[in-house]
Amino acid sequence: MADDVATAPTALVEATPPLSAMLGLTRYFEIDSKIAGARYGIWVTIPPQYPQAAGQRFPVIYQPDGNMSAGAHASVHALACADLINPLQPFIQVCIGYTGAEARLASAVRVRDLLPPGEPAPDGLGARLKLVVEAGQMDKDIADLMLHNMAHTAADRFLAFITDELHPLIASGWRVDEENAGLYGYSYGGLFALYAALMRPPLFRKIGSGSPGVQAGRSKIFTLYDAARAAGDDHSGRRLHVSICEREITRPTMYQPVIGLGTVEFLTRAGQTPLKGLTLTTRMVDYESHISGVFTAWYSFLRDSYPGAPA
Repeated sequence: MADDVATAPTALVEATPPLSAMLGLTRYFEIDSKIAGARYGIWVTIPPQYPQAAGQRFPVIYQPDGNMSAGAHASVHALACADLINPLQPFIQVCIGYTGAEARLASAVRVRDLLPPGEPAPDGLGARLKLVVEAGQMDKDIADLMLHNMAHTAADRFLAFITDELHPLIASGWRVDEENAGLYGYSYGGLFALYAALMRPPLFRKIGSGSPGVQAGRSKIFTLYDAARAAGDDHSGRRLHVSICEREITRPTMYQPVIGLGTVEFLTRAGQTPLKGLTLTTRMVDYESHISGVFTAWYSFLRDSYPGAPA
């Protein structure tokens, strides 16, 4: 009987783990933005060197899409900051996402925050969303909110929230290197990053744009770029790293016109008619798709803009 008890399987007890059980260097906060008129979830992840390096200041990198990026990138943050083969500068990562009911609606809510004012909706979006809903791949309320937000884009307010409301709180709570702040976004987050680069907020000197959702020939980004060049805007001391996944360009999917071709058009314009003082670097991510390239694009930005000293 004793042997039977010893070998009996232990029951699984479902529980909600503390954040420290998954992201040991991360703290979570929520903030109401007066500028954006929204509530955001904020994940702040410090490098493992932070506690022992009293007095040292660290670069801070802001990332939208925090409901995904916090789990994906913050989970390996400590390893990235201790990489001996591809050394990086230890950095503070600040992921910005959504709370409560909006967390489930994040794919639609982000459209409001990440698209420049006046950004046109992709052709046929309503019809495509209708098919996706009918196929059971998206809830109707998410599709409806996405279409609504496409007509009410407000990246200007979201950018102001980061620079004017959030960053002062981060800088007062952590040892931040004010001269080395960065912004990184992927997909529509990459579009937001391009928008921020063209707006030249004083905070950001290093910006990474991974597979930006730039519509070829239509995106507001091209209007803003041409206006910046015509005005002679000075981008001296600023760095922009743009990456694109190879199969976003070569495979005939929905990503080809809204990401692949648009990004190529942007890079062509930036190469042929560069903005004054802007350092532009690029990376083609071989073999990867829009989904599988998420990690590679992020580390491409880190290695380009925040390289560490060799061991």
